[in-house]
Amino acid sequence: MIEQDQESIYPRVRALERGLELIRVLGETGWTSPGELAKRTGIHRATVYRLLHTLEANGYVHCRPGDSHYCLTTRIRSIADGVKDEDWIAQVISPYLGRLLSQVQWPSDFATFTGGHIVIQESTHRFSPMSVNRGMIGKARPLLHSALGIAILSMVSDDSRQRILNLTELVTNEPLTQEDHYAQLMQSIQIARARGYAESAGGTEPNISAIASPVCWRNRVVGAINIMFFRRAMTPIKAAERYLGYLHECVRDIERELHDLPLGENYGWPRRRD
Repeated sequence: MIEQDQESIYPRVRALERGLELIRVLGETGWTSPGELAKRTGIHRATVYRLLHTLEANGYVHCRPGDSHYCLTTRIRSIADGVKDEDWIAQVISPYLGRLLSQVQWPSDFATFTGGHIVIQESTHRFSPMSVNRGMIGKARPLLHSALGIAILSMVSDDSRQRILNLTELVTNEPLTQEDHYAQLMQSIQIARARGYAESAGGTEPNISAIASPVCWRNRVVGAINIMFFRRAMTPIKAAERYLGYLHECVRDIERELHDLPLGENYGWPRRRD
């Protein structure tokens, strides 16, 4: 939705498509003869033999000498293992962020808590006419001073919140669990729960404010989505009055699509029970 259509720029590589189709069918059937693969895929038998030879030479399929049937090798698994859950989720979320951008014009980010930091996994900054920061993907945001961080903390369980704070302290050396910091954090969390969104004003950059909402997969919190805007343009409360409905709609639609994805059981953080 927000990416330029590449179909008219780059022609499709038919050989690659056919090779991927062979891999898909082998993944479904296991040991299969070239003739059966040709029948199932509709690819000419001679082409099937050439593709299988190439895949075998590169270690992706194995030919059983006894009957010349083929199956996938563990090298295919290494490719699948390289697809991380946050990469998968970002692909799902991207078009919804595109729709949100068309509704509010201000840029949005999707971020996760990763390695002691709030890390932006997907963003519409590069498409928004209201953004001055284009390269946001991969950037870290402060846990306690960003709407994204507070949104995540407001939805996770008490035990998860403590683990997140402890990990962040180890990585950043910030005294997050000290009494004064913790009291301020809990106040921000309570406000976010009461309002149905988290907010920040100048927490990440002096001239930027944001509102944010957590994103969940089943009973786990996987991240948060924000809407960012200039502080001089409006307050977070005014932004919520204008845009919170769009933000919540975006999150609901994302969670509906995420629900059936087979993500790792330990991905994300256990959510609180209301």
